[in-house]
Amino acid sequence: MDPILYNERRGGLPLHELLAALEDDLVDSADIYITPPQDDHSLMSLHEHTYKPYGSPSFKNSDEIRIAVNFQDLILDISESYIYIEGKFTPNDATKTCYLSNNALAFLFDEIRYEMGGEQVCMVRKPGITTTMKSMISYGESNMKFLETIGWGLDGGKQVLLDKASNVFSGKLPLKYLMGFAEDYCRGILNIKQELILIIARSFKNSYIGEVDADVEINKIEWKIRHVMPSDKQKLKLLTRLNRSSTAKVKIAYRMWDLYELPTIRETASDIWAVKTTNSLERPRYIIIGFQNTDNTDNRSEDITQFTHAGVSNIRLYLNSEVYPYERWNLDFDKKLDAVAYYAYDNFQRSYYGKDMSEPMMSIEEFRKNPLFIIDCNHQPDAMKSSTVDIKTSRKHINEIIAAIDTNLQLPTFPTLNTSSDTEIRPWISQKCQHFNNKTPIETVTIAVYVDLRPKWTGGTT
Repeated sequence: MDPILYNERRGGLPLHELLAALEDDLVDSADIYITPPQDDHSLMSLHEHTYKPYGSPSFKNSDEIRIAVNFQDLILDISESYIYIEGKFTPNDATKTCYLSNNALAFLFDEIRYEMGGEQVCMVRKPGITTTMKSMISYGESNMKFLETIGWGLDGGKQVLLDKASNVFSGKLPLKYLMGFAEDYCRGILNIKQELILIIARSFKNSYIGEVDADVEINKIEWKIRHVMPSDKQKLKLLTRLNRSSTAKVKIAYRMWDLYELPTIRETASDIWAVKTTNSLERPRYIIIGFQNTDNTDNRSEDITQFTHAGVSNIRLYLNSEVYPYERWNLDFDKKLDAVAYYAYDNFQRSYYGKDMSEPMMSIEEFRKNPLFIIDCNHQPDAMKSSTVDIKTSRKHINEIIAAIDTNLQLPTFPTLNTSSDTEIRPWISQKCQHFNNKTPIETVTIAVYVDLRPKWTGGTT
């Protein structure tokens, strides 16, 4: 090999290091007894199976759909499972503009729950808005083709899930897209009954945008799960371990998102929203706050996945006496003084997923048109681990605030928070956080968020 070319490939090493590396490579190439790579025979099969709802459900608005897996001798890959949906979308007037909106499939449901052994493990309220906020901060450009298959990025010129000739649409909702449980816990599950419960939305108007109303029908809902069949050798190892300790417990640790919405807000220059009081185990790790106009919901003329900055200048989170962020942001979106908020958005993937480099979905210009405010409260004093926590928010004149509160990796729960911006505000407050098989004594924590708005958004002076 040409030493110069070899040195370039090695990154330009000093001469003595180059000679040593060249010698090592020559020795390796002369070793004819190296064991070649072997095929992985630990699995005999990995097949996808379909589970259907009880009876013959009609899939009408507000119906409850239950899909159960009663076979307890199977190893199931729940993390890679998904909900398959087929339906029909028919505008009332074909000459008018009407199309499926961004994240349309998730907006077909009001609630999705996952249970193991009759115990609720994870629940997502209003999965449409929850997954919208989570996707905007968790995914980047490299994920866009995957997101298209679940209905992300749909608009008037892009209807990849819809056949316009027959008005039939189909798509999938992966469980790891909907729930922190499936995203974090990637191991097989066995020896326990599992059930997926879906509550169909009371209205489908959040799933499309148009000049006229449309009829949305759901014709099929299925839960597709991979069955894992280990080899005899691996199965023997597993059974030996199970038989050795019949009382052994499998720890399932994950993070959960909870959604809270503030429906009405006082028209003052600033305000504090006492979101909830929770136990110390369920204290938040991240809070994502979004502002929306109140007329976005159940309105076919508005895009429910669109957020606004609402003239906010400061947002602060109070966990008891602890304040996050420590310094005020002093934002002014009209003057493009928003770099601090964008940095918090950009930094989320590095902090939450442990990535070396984040890949934000939005550029700073796109962020200004559709902002989410992220507060990282992952690092907390030890005193908070053994006391109650108050979660509070403060703001000036907003319509709706939506936020996600996330617990740490070692807990099986994960909260979220919610509000809005402009005229009127509504909070969605749901305290359905739960520890699966957790007997730890309850300590409480109060959570509050503080928000300031600039004068022109409040009609007065600050």
